[in-house]
Amino acid sequence: MESTAKRGYGSAHQRERAKWEPIVAKGGVMCARQGANCIGKPIQPGQPWDLGHNDDRTAYNGPECVPCNRGAGGANGAAAMHAKRQTVTRDW
Repeated sequence: MESTAKRGYGSAHQRERAKWEPIVAKGGVMCARQGANCIGKPIQPGQPWDLGHNDDRTAYNGPECVPCNRGAGGANGAAAMHAKRQTVTRDW
């Protein structure tokens, strides 16, 4: 398994997440992505969460619930894969 740094979650990401940890642990932090899984619900103390970033990875959104964060990553990855596929047309 790749290290967190090799996956793009180096020291800056770890520092930002550490900054948020005590805030999220107290409860009441809303998911920054607000996907279908969590609209109107805060991240609960003890609930797993990710430090989310915008889709082009240039800025952090803030804490996100795991389903929203990882679902968005999966959707973006699938869209990128489909965009790379070539459309082959043939004249028969």
